[in-house]
Amino acid sequence: MEIQRVNPDALAKPLAAYSQVVRAGSIVTTAGLVPLDSDGNLVGEGDIDAQVRKTLENLVIALGAVGATLDDVIKTNLYLADMGDYANVNVIYNEFFEKSRPARAAVQAPLVKPTILFEMDAMAVVGD
Repeated sequence: MEIQRVNPDALAKPLAAYSQVVRAGSIVTTAGLVPLDSDGNLVGEGDIDAQVRKTLENLVIALGAVGATLDDVIKTNLYLADMGDYANVNVIYNEFFEKSRPARAAVQAPLVKPTILFEMDAMAVVGD
């Protein structure tokens, strides 16, 4: 089975030895994605809506790099710096997953930098 390990050019370069998206056969997984632009700059400092939107846009980029779409996503994990932002997160999340609704977990957790308010990862299944 071929395994694709990809760091798309449109995403910020990882700071450690990992791939942002991996496809093994029909299974696709992503690393934790955060609201960084392709140059590694934080998008939406202090603005949960902007950070969630950018992170989901990054998810679309990551999935597309291995031939997947949001419709292929079967599970997401959401990490919030403050669970008080949960309602705002849902508004933006629902825009992206209006048609296909994957299983999901959401937890409050300290994130890699205090300015990052939101992180997510996903698992998808695509046809061969």
